[in-house]
Amino acid sequence: MERSFRATKRFYLLLFISAIALVAFVVGSIYLMKKVTGNVRKLEQMTLYTEVESEAVVVRSERLFTESASESHILLEEGALVSEGDAIAVLYPYSYESQISAICTKEAALYTHLQSLLRTASGGTLPPAVIQYNEQISAASREMRAASNGETDPVKYAQLESYLIRLQKERRDLMVSSLDNPALVESEVAEIDALRSNFETNSARTIRSEYNGYISFYSDANEENLRDVSQLTVPLIKRILNAPSISMDNENFSYRIVTDRTTFYLAFVQSAKNADRLMPGLTYSFTVKGVKGAYQGRIVAERDTESGVLYVMQVNADVRPLLTTRVVEISVQNNATGLYVPTKYIQYTDGVPYIYAKTTDGTYQKVAVYIAGSDGDNAIVSARDSNISLFAGLKVRIPPEEEND
Repeated sequence: MERSFRATKRFYLLLFISAIALVAFVVGSIYLMKKVTGNVRKLEQMTLYTEVESEAVVVRSERLFTESASESHILLEEGALVSEGDAIAVLYPYSYESQISAICTKEAALYTHLQSLLRTASGGTLPPAVIQYNEQISAASREMRAASNGETDPVKYAQLESYLIRLQKERRDLMVSSLDNPALVESEVAEIDALRSNFETNSARTIRSEYNGYISFYSDANEENLRDVSQLTVPLIKRILNAPSISMDNENFSYRIVTDRTTFYLAFVQSAKNADRLMPGLTYSFTVKGVKGAYQGRIVAERDTESGVLYVMQVNADVRPLLTTRVVEISVQNNATGLYVPTKYIQYTDGVPYIYAKTTDGTYQKVAVYIAGSDGDNAIVSARDSNISLFAGLKVRIPPEEEND
């Protein structure tokens, strides 16, 4: 006689637990397989539209000059094209205007005294030569006003001042020689001669250009630091970006000559741990905020550091639109074509990007790469070492450090 099987509650409980364990095993196995295969992929060809936005330091070929002067009369407009020898400004030394004013005041007082003495001696008339000097002095004064107002060549102003003082001296000497007793004005003449001697020692001078190029009267005190493009560093560029220096020299006259009018550089810093990169040797299109039109620039240097990656871009274009600014906002755009990987497959060490590529012996090798462009999710890469070949179909894996996370 067969015995019947009767299911109990315990039986159903054990069956339920076994089913759950089986499901967990299957799901876990699928997850592990997916994780292993998901960490490995093949390089493929792709074209990505990339865009990098950054603040950049403008680096120009420029010469900065500083001249001692209390006052200056600038003869050219900002950004004017100058040739070697062109007049830039007339500089007045310390106390120049006060010396001019003192001489003219003393000469006017002496003239009034001499005029009175001569009119008394001659019965009220002045020598014809004195009248001629008066006419010349009046004409010189009118020309000086015209030059000062910009109606005539401003360079002539300083020349006319010297001419006026010379005419006053010649008129005074003529009048003194016509006196019966020159000793009456001897002390006044000596005082004026002393003032004149000091003035001639410290007279105005015209500054002329030593180079061909664009003239600029804007200075930020960074000209010397940026003279050698090969010596640019991440800390230097960051300092200028964070706090551009402005030169406010009230005791001297400064100006710049930008000698290379058709080439300048942009230096900017990108994060050491993301894929917003550009590739040395490639040419990119970019725009500058506030400046019309687009530019083309070639990356001539990439310097990787833990604190940031410095890029130097050479631009062959008219520098005049960026003549008076040191820091600009740029947007670099490009359609980058090449082998791509998702950005999570890239690791950064001291600012250098790396991927893990499979070798012929089945292991994965750490390969330093350049990033030609990235859309944020994917990046176009190429090996930095010319002896290492990356190709479509090559397997790469997520960096072990990221995988463990």
